[in-house]
Amino acid sequence: MKKLKTKFFQLLFTVLFFSVISGTKVMAALPDLGWGPNIKTGLELYVSTTGNDNNDGTNSKPWKTIAKAQNFIRALKSNSDLPANGVTVWLRGGRYDLASTLAFTAADNGTVDKPIIYRAFNKEAVSLFNGKIIQPELWKPLSNDARKRVHPKVKADDLRELDISSLAVKNSATFADKFINWTLFDLFVDDARQPIAQWPNLNENIRGANESGWTTCNGSKDLVSFYFGTGGNPTDKDATNEIDLDGTNRVERWRKSIESGHNLWLKGFWRIPWEAYTVKVAEINSAENWIKMSVNANQGMGSKYSPAADLAKSYRVGDGKEKWCAINYLDEIDQPGEWAFDFKDKKIYYLPSKNLTKVTTYIADKSEAIVTLNGASNIQFIAITVEGSQGNGFDLKNATNITIAGCSVRNVGASGINEDSGSNNIFQSNNIFETGGVGFNIINTGNRAKLFPSNDLVINNHIHHTGKLTYLYAIFVKNSIGIRFANNLIHDIPAGGFSTLLINNCTFEYNEIHNVALKVYDMGAYYGYGGWTCYGNEIRYNFAHHLNRANGLYSDDGTSGKNFHHNIVQGAIKPFLFGGGHHNIGKNNLIIDCSSSGSADDRGIARKYWISNNYGKAVRDMKPDMEPWKSYGKQLMATYNYPPTDSLWKATLDTLWHPEYPNGCKLIDNVEVQGKGFTKSKNGTITISDNISIPKIVDAGFKDYSNMDLQTTNAQIISKFPDLNTALPKIGLQLDAYRTRIVSKTETGGLFNRGTAGDKAYEDAVNR
Repeated sequence: MKKLKTKFFQLLFTVLFFSVISGTKVMAALPDLGWGPNIKTGLELYVSTTGNDNNDGTNSKPWKTIAKAQNFIRALKSNSDLPANGVTVWLRGGRYDLASTLAFTAADNGTVDKPIIYRAFNKEAVSLFNGKIIQPELWKPLSNDARKRVHPKVKADDLRELDISSLAVKNSATFADKFINWTLFDLFVDDARQPIAQWPNLNENIRGANESGWTTCNGSKDLVSFYFGTGGNPTDKDATNEIDLDGTNRVERWRKSIESGHNLWLKGFWRIPWEAYTVKVAEINSAENWIKMSVNANQGMGSKYSPAADLAKSYRVGDGKEKWCAINYLDEIDQPGEWAFDFKDKKIYYLPSKNLTKVTTYIADKSEAIVTLNGASNIQFIAITVEGSQGNGFDLKNATNITIAGCSVRNVGASGINEDSGSNNIFQSNNIFETGGVGFNIINTGNRAKLFPSNDLVINNHIHHTGKLTYLYAIFVKNSIGIRFANNLIHDIPAGGFSTLLINNCTFEYNEIHNVALKVYDMGAYYGYGGWTCYGNEIRYNFAHHLNRANGLYSDDGTSGKNFHHNIVQGAIKPFLFGGGHHNIGKNNLIIDCSSSGSADDRGIARKYWISNNYGKAVRDMKPDMEPWKSYGKQLMATYNYPPTDSLWKATLDTLWHPEYPNGCKLIDNVEVQGKGFTKSKNGTITISDNISIPKIVDAGFKDYSNMDLQTTNAQIISKFPDLNTALPKIGLQLDAYRTRIVSKTETGGLFNRGTAGDKAYEDAVNR
């Protein structure tokens, strides 16, 4: 085999960064990823979209498919050992159209000192593509039947339809009557996700009274019905019929379409403001102004924050703020780029914004991940773009020592990178955006019961505009231990930044988070859940700002043992929210201009956090009287200076200690600038002391507050946060071999809030 002789430069390739944020163009394409270090391996193979699998795999005669390289390496391993320093498979530039998932198993493994590396060649942009290209001639003018349903303000001649019956599209049967996870294919034009038709439009704020893209209920009628005009009794006393305000006779148009077999689904926050269910409409009554759903929307109709109407039948009066929208309906296509798929007609209806003969249009339909690693180890992916699936981008199962670095994952319907039951994996300097689900989904890594850490690294990744179809988080971590998350930049997320459930000994440091919770409430830049066993987590040196729709550092519903120190929280609803757990500590943090007081509450009393239920059971399941949890408790007490009376895990399971109280929580030695102070419940041993309050932002002496440069010589701030000025440059994305340029806050829109401010009443109020 010929070996690579040319010098390997760290050059830039272009990735699509933003197209639109809240209707405002903010950024052009940004070249920011590099090609990684120049690692010399003992064998170098070449693949090219113009190659031939009958070639010999050299640079001058490359293979055509990655599968050919895989099979060659498998044969090599069966006949001899891997060469010194492993194997590099160089992928020449171009789009690799994958007929199926690119699957790696133990048969493809390298070793620690002889990895198998798949990487883009030199400065050539490589895409692993799993979409279905649509030829322009397949788009046709609307049929006569479809023309009858076109929005009154749109010319039918401007729309196009696509019959998918000959395209073997899988995810096109129908929606479930009720769902959260998206199950329909997706449509892209020139690599940009096209917006599914909805009413109200994404940028439409009806009467200036709602959030853009939403209308609201006017009170509940029963378990499965709500009023859209007069007839209900919402607590906000607003019964305006917003559906028909624009004069397009919308209610009647919908009713007629439904009666002719074109089902309609509504997406809404029917009960709680952090969970959006899409539910099929069963009936519209235009005379009495109500809409009936085909099934219970989940726990019944009406905000949980409104008075009970009939709790026996699981519905409430409704506060009139339950937001909802109609989706995927031909009748509501009224803006360029919008599309809908009609399950009855089996056709896509589309209002193009560009000449379809001059663009590349594709459907993302395959539910499988683009790249899977099942039982694989010691494989690396460098500087590759992965795109065009309704499944995950990368999917790891029982994988170890995997490196994914300098890659872009975009235009997928599920998670950007999904990991289940892995360890010692590195996810470094990737750009993950335009995903239907979370950016990173990491579950079951390490072993919590045995306290074996996963040792995963999630570092220097840029995660934005994720959760587009499911309103989920940037990074979700569940049932895992010993992961380090550092220097990630997270923004423009419908739900929270980090969301964790049942984790231990994880470190979150030097991350920057802004503009999260853009669709849902009761979220945090960092949010933790899981009860009384989630100890040993360090959340430090993070900068969370422009959070007018989110809390800052949030430990919810009894979750315990979170250590928040040396963080900066600016412009949040609450800087801290400790919801009834033990030993949550906020210390030496800088809090700026938050709209509500930080708090530690005793919700565990009303919500019955008792040792006899799941809270106590979770502790007992870890066998705290035996190793390793017996010594783990002693270690935690020594590390965090818990008092002897808080003995882990004896006190936690002692009714006399009152584990339903928020015992051991502290808010100490923090600096609050132009804030609202800190509050605590009457019950529990909570310490709030030695905090400093600076009345006005101008008094803090920040170097350039308008640009979020928070360097200061203010003695009060430095006394509590001595290394603030040296820590600030270390927060957020950093230059490395895979990332050659750092995006600015101006470019990411990190100097202003997106969307209206969050409603404080929806921040999971105690006893409701």
